[in-house]
Amino acid sequence: MTLEKTKKGLTGFEIKFLALIFMLLDHIHYFFEFTGKVPVIFSWIGRLAAGLFLFTMVEGYTHTSNKKKYFTRIYLMSVFMGIVKYLIQIFPQLQRGDGFYPANGIFSTFVILIIMFIGIDCIREKKLFKGIGLILLPFIISYSFYFLPKAMMPYAYLLVSTLIPSPLLVEGGLHLIIAGIILYIFRENRKLQGISYGIFVLAWMLGLPLAYIRPISLKLMFTDYYEWMSAFALIFIFLYNGEKGKSMKHLFYIFYPAHIYILYTLSFLLYKFIY
Repeated sequence: MTLEKTKKGLTGFEIKFLALIFMLLDHIHYFFEFTGKVPVIFSWIGRLAAGLFLFTMVEGYTHTSNKKKYFTRIYLMSVFMGIVKYLIQIFPQLQRGDGFYPANGIFSTFVILIIMFIGIDCIREKKLFKGIGLILLPFIISYSFYFLPKAMMPYAYLLVSTLIPSPLLVEGGLHLIIAGIILYIFRENRKLQGISYGIFVLAWMLGLPLAYIRPISLKLMFTDYYEWMSAFALIFIFLYNGEKGKSMKHLFYIFYPAHIYILYTLSFLLYKFIY
């Protein structure tokens, strides 16, 4: 009887589980920052979560045996969370006393990315017209709403909030979309994948404030503009051993919306109690 050797490093499940912990810490700070009691280090650690979820999503999409089912599952979760977010936005009674409400919705970002992944695959198969069309499709649909009559804008916003995710409105916006594309394009070369991701994040996160807001000081990098810390996700990307690990594919789909709505409800009640 021979024992199977376990590869060194982290499995896909272990990386996703770590990302869940990082995300939970980040959201504890996000929802309870108003108390002044939650240290900002929670969000420093939380910066790693988005990149790791992008990475595991790329791996999941690449290796799934049924891409249509994979996309449908993510899309339905996106619609569900989009509807909840929309309802909270239009009913002030559902918002916290300071007007705060959860803007989270990473599934919508994943929906756009998967459409673009299909486009990238088409380009690789030399189906250029179809591939470029799919990559540009989310942007074309989003910008087309700007040409609607003003009376139609509330309905347009309802659509992009729920059924048709907009690259301009989804969580992480253009930054996460480009980061996801980089991770997908270089997925067959782990070293190039990690380095490209890290360089992009640092260039984007440190370059934008420098160009459009104000020069960044060392203090600001750890107080207001600490998004650059998400580049450290590349450490875990390098530690990935290529194995799927435990199969708990529904864990993220349940935990992600559940913890957001539980934390929001608790912060809602706590704010009401304090003020």
